[in-house]
Amino acid sequence: MAAAWVRLCALVLIGVSSGATLAKDKTPTAIVVGGGLAGLTAAYELQNKGWQVTLLEAKAGMGGRSGLANSEWIGNSKAQPVLNQYLDRFKLETLPAPEFVRTPGYLIDGEYFSATDLPTKQPATAEAIKRYEKTLDDLARSIDDPLNPQATSTLFALDQMNVSTWLDKLQLPATARQLINQQIRTRYDEPSRLSLLYFAQQNRVYRGVSDRDLRAARLPGGSPVLAQAFVKQLKTIKTNSPVTSIVQDKDSVTVKTGSASYQADYVVMAVPLRALAKIQMTPVLDTQHVAALRGTNYGWRDQLMLKFKQPVWESRSRMTGEIYSNVGLGMLWIEPALKGGANVVINLSGDNARLLQAFGDKQMVDQVLIRLHAFYPQARGSFTGYELKRYSTDAGTGGAYLAYGPGQISKYWRLWERPVQRIAFAGEHTDALYPGTLEGALRSGQRAASQVQDLLAGKSFDPSKALPVAAAATAGAVAAKDKGGFFSRLFGGADKPEVKAAPVAKAEEVAPAPAAAPAAVTAPIAKEEPAKPTGSKAAPAKPAPAHKPAVKQAHKAEPKKATAKSEPAKKPVTNAQAKAS
Repeated sequence: MAAAWVRLCALVLIGVSSGATLAKDKTPTAIVVGGGLAGLTAAYELQNKGWQVTLLEAKAGMGGRSGLANSEWIGNSKAQPVLNQYLDRFKLETLPAPEFVRTPGYLIDGEYFSATDLPTKQPATAEAIKRYEKTLDDLARSIDDPLNPQATSTLFALDQMNVSTWLDKLQLPATARQLINQQIRTRYDEPSRLSLLYFAQQNRVYRGVSDRDLRAARLPGGSPVLAQAFVKQLKTIKTNSPVTSIVQDKDSVTVKTGSASYQADYVVMAVPLRALAKIQMTPVLDTQHVAALRGTNYGWRDQLMLKFKQPVWESRSRMTGEIYSNVGLGMLWIEPALKGGANVVINLSGDNARLLQAFGDKQMVDQVLIRLHAFYPQARGSFTGYELKRYSTDAGTGGAYLAYGPGQISKYWRLWERPVQRIAFAGEHTDALYPGTLEGALRSGQRAASQVQDLLAGKSFDPSKALPVAAAATAGAVAAKDKGGFFSRLFGGADKPEVKAAPVAKAEEVAPAPAAAPAAVTAPIAKEEPAKPTGSKAAPAKPAPAHKPAVKQAHKAEPKKATAKSEPAKKPVTNAQAKAS
């Protein structure tokens, strides 16, 4: 009897020991929702760390918001270090960028000017653009840490202003204002919808990085080539699997896609905010996250590729590379076609994209052709076809890329960088330094994978909160100190910076898009009205594209500080190429 009891106890002890060992050796599991470059990066990094990963993508293809261009102009390791690391790792070949595409050009009333032409042929416009860049650089330089842009009450006040109001104070000549508006809306959104603090912060990040650094090489095939390189490494991918609900409990997360259900230890959510808002979460997100889902501004953009048998513009100029127009054509990107001829990639952004949302694809293309034909009469005869991507009407995107509106940094800054229980977040909108770019998407995937690893190891994250604003005492001290100082000079006059420029939309509401242009309207991309000279407010330009930063500095990710060289602020690439997935 005693011997039997001893044997039974031994068996129990062995069972407990082996169970603990099995639990310890169990392969951790993760579900990644979203097959853009952020989700692909997170899945790849977790799989490399020994995780069993299942990637769920709502659409039939992978790669997310890839552009239309046949190749992609990318930055060097100074401008896009993480991107270049993956290109090296996957042995993806790039080609050096020709010198003539490494700086932007301008199309003014149908006449092309390179960056070097402008000062001699359009001196007033060139001088105004230079003054704008110098003022913007001063504003960017006032931000010590781009990861904490609202560190003082004076800087915090910039978040209550929109960029259009600030530009009005510069009293720029009409043509310069039109070109600058075009550049801003191509890289972000309409200046009137953009937080001045966000605009300054992004230019602080890229301060010291030249246009040449941002267009250092050409990636044949563009970002889809990089996406496919990730796909080849991953073991389990489920396409056509839109996620409908996510349920978290103490030990796991269950993800449902229609009739299928998947369970894992942790989840990485790598989808745009508009798509995330449509997924039922249990337990529900807190009020701050819900408000951010509904209220955070996204830049609007539609991208067209017009195909021509021959470059009909060659008789007047050799247009190539990134070009900003003052006549409502949007940002143009000229490139040779793979089988002869030439392609013009056009980014229609900002309010133009909003106005055109009611138009059919062919109607939209006709509007652009009308404008090209006015300056290049052979355009219609040489036109052979088009491709179109409409980010603005994509229900899962609700625009193109993150573009904080007035007051939104104050409420939502870095909100999505922290996990919520067993869910980590990735995507260009979650990266504080490089939102809206390939670099930001890749960095966010790496961060989310690292956070999930930390969660498995037992690390806890404080509830996500926007960074606190400066205390009232500090606010008063800063305001008093600056009286008649830098910010007074920056905004003109000796008055304090105007804080009420643009009413801040309620966080809980999605900013309503302007009413769609009626079908009878034949030219919604109307030529931009000239900026009004003096105190009168410049008409919020309603022409073409808008997206990312004006000139940026290569800023390393994490807590590293951006270097502050006194070169004029520069801007990241905005064409079909530099965008995130």
